[in-house]
Amino acid sequence: MLNKLLCLPYDAWMQAFLPPQDHDADIDDKAFDGLFDGVPLGETEPKMYDPFVKAVNAAGILADFVLAKTFVKPDLDDKDGLKVDGGMYPKDCPAVTTERTDWASVEVFIECKPDNSYDPYDETTKTGFPFADDRRNTLGQISTYASRVFEYQQLTHHFGVVLLGTWARLGRWDRSGVVFSSVFDYKQEPAKLARFFYRVAHASAEARGHDPTATRVVKGSEDYKILQGWAAKAKAYAEDPSLAQKDYVGKQFVDSLNKARAWWRLRVEDDKHGVKDFLVGKPTFSAPGVIGRGTRGYIGLSISDPGTPFVYLKDCWRVVHDRSQLEGDILSYLNKKGVSNVPTALYHGDVGTQRTLSQTFWTSLNPKRGAKPAERSPQDSSDVAAQGTPKQSTKESVKKDKCPLKTHQHYRLVVREVGLPLKAFPTGDILVASIADAMRAHEEAFNIARVMHRDISVGNILILPGSDGIMSGYRGLLADWELSKHRDEEGKDPRHPDRTGTWQFMSVHTLSNPTVAVQIADELESFLHVMIYCAIRYLPHTCKNVGEFMYKFFDDGIRVGESQYTCGKFKHAVLMEARLRDSNHHPIVFLKSPPLPQSEPDDTPADTQNSPLQGHSSSSASVILSPPPASTAAQTIPQENMHPINDLFTTLLKWFSARYQLLEPAATAEPQKKPDQLTLLQSRLSAEAWQRALAVARRMAPPKPQQKSVEELEVIAENIKTHENMFALLVTALGSIEWPTEDKMNDQLDARYNPNKPLKVAEKRSAPDEQPQGSKQPDSKRRCSAASRS
Repeated sequence: MLNKLLCLPYDAWMQAFLPPQDHDADIDDKAFDGLFDGVPLGETEPKMYDPFVKAVNAAGILADFVLAKTFVKPDLDDKDGLKVDGGMYPKDCPAVTTERTDWASVEVFIECKPDNSYDPYDETTKTGFPFADDRRNTLGQISTYASRVFEYQQLTHHFGVVLLGTWARLGRWDRSGVVFSSVFDYKQEPAKLARFFYRVAHASAEARGHDPTATRVVKGSEDYKILQGWAAKAKAYAEDPSLAQKDYVGKQFVDSLNKARAWWRLRVEDDKHGVKDFLVGKPTFSAPGVIGRGTRGYIGLSISDPGTPFVYLKDCWRVVHDRSQLEGDILSYLNKKGVSNVPTALYHGDVGTQRTLSQTFWTSLNPKRGAKPAERSPQDSSDVAAQGTPKQSTKESVKKDKCPLKTHQHYRLVVREVGLPLKAFPTGDILVASIADAMRAHEEAFNIARVMHRDISVGNILILPGSDGIMSGYRGLLADWELSKHRDEEGKDPRHPDRTGTWQFMSVHTLSNPTVAVQIADELESFLHVMIYCAIRYLPHTCKNVGEFMYKFFDDGIRVGESQYTCGKFKHAVLMEARLRDSNHHPIVFLKSPPLPQSEPDDTPADTQNSPLQGHSSSSASVILSPPPASTAAQTIPQENMHPINDLFTTLLKWFSARYQLLEPAATAEPQKKPDQLTLLQSRLSAEAWQRALAVARRMAPPKPQQKSVEELEVIAENIKTHENMFALLVTALGSIEWPTEDKMNDQLDARYNPNKPLKVAEKRSAPDEQPQGSKQPDSKRRCSAASRS
């Protein structure tokens, strides 16, 4: 996120985004003298809100809008309960009277902080450390607010205001980055803030960021009557589960018509088929965060093509590159080549000329590659504005040869198939079968169409009930081919300045080496990560803290510099060790059914209380999961309760571990003790005592895994150089082993899970720009990318 920030002097910022109009002549700056004198200083944030809101509303500059305090209640549909301090809303919006945040209606969000030590855009501190914690946390906070606005509305960009005591900054967010103004003292120069509110309130809807190809469905309209008719079917689906199962698409569409969310008519302009209109409700998928592709998926009701009533509509901001293809064209090509288990493209096209602007200002800041701009603190803002030259806010971005802010073009794609998310799998065998189907699509695309997907993730694999697949009645579908690359492109320079894909599911090798080309083994490893992700959340197992595992394995990363990250240590260790375990080195074992709860006697050792392993007899064939305390018997699991997915994980981890042992031989070499250390120890003991000590050490030492030769490792690693063996492994397991029929559990990941835990300056963190934990899990006001893709 840090290398996506740019600063413009106040005057340049206003000229770029809210230039003067003819009616500006009616405004006299002197009329605003003393406007904000009533806003108290040195007080808590809530005491700033009321006098500030009253001052702006009384100035008569907001036309059809009004400022409202909304820090009291969250949006009715916001499960996270986020509340922004205030915002500019239409006068008739309920938020004005209820003081409830309304993400679907806010025109400008406003965040207040008591002083400029919370400045989210400033990177200097008195100690010299870059980007102090309070400032980083404020940036995460307002990033979350901006993300919510983009999720709930149809926008090209959005404005935000941050008050920092007497200082203020203006910000403009789009999918490329954030361009913010130099700080100014709104008490000493009240006209600067008043003029911003005047211009944004009198600007056109498009200038305020609204997409003209998206029309909000209002009560009483014909579109509203159509959708209201579908919404009325919710009761029928609830009373008849068989109907909901049979008509799962209609059920999903009705579920999307959440009355707490806005309904929309979206327009798709296809060069071959013309303009098509679709009615949509709440997205079935919405990528968190502002910066990036901002993908949202909707079940659409076709207005233009009654023969295909329901479709899946993808709305995103594609990255523009001279070698990039439109996803609709890629899918049409795969369809023509006969690649199975991929969506069928119907319509697609760019949404007018809607492109991001933030990246254009980076170019003006860096006319020569690598030119180092000056850096400023809030105290230097007046000097910055006086120079009239844009200044860049981050140090690291200037070190790059290419602009770190990508150009994004708004784009929509409509496909025929409406699937269920992979996480909706009913049983473990269908989870594996759906992944195998997706692997078949990947293999055929690679071999027949010569296309590499390069973004395998849990969100990009769907389940289609009622079709023939590996398992009767279900078929897996590999979607989202936007980041795919033709094999003819291999060896050419990367199309984008940073790594491509979904962080959580990328291979250890790709995360650790962001400039390397993606190989088949990397893609296959991503399929493994998808399987682990779904299994740890929805199948019975022995992991005591799902949130901790999710954070360390999927979201964690090691910070390199200010805004770059490499693979987290835990994920790397699991792949190197070929052992699925928790952070305490306890193996994670999957079960056919959850362990039965047992009463816990008072004398049970603390470290075994609440163990999922208690209550299982050790008399039958079993697996010992961890060394027990000396005072208790070994905790075991009956072999008959071992889930067959364990064998898949064991085999696959060995295959990938062999690859990493070949790639990183130094990491697996046994450390050698220095001779002088051994000599010093031996000198302190008699020969007899030394031998006794060695014998004891040998008995206590854990058995060392047998090291395989390079030749043996190469043979094992051959299994993942092509799709064939991994696909055969999954299919064989499905056909030769009896799988449980009731192993699916409710989500075991706490709903409050948030990988964006508070950070220290030198601390490691999850890597995407924007993206959650329950008990004993990281928590923050920030929300990061559950599958952040830039």
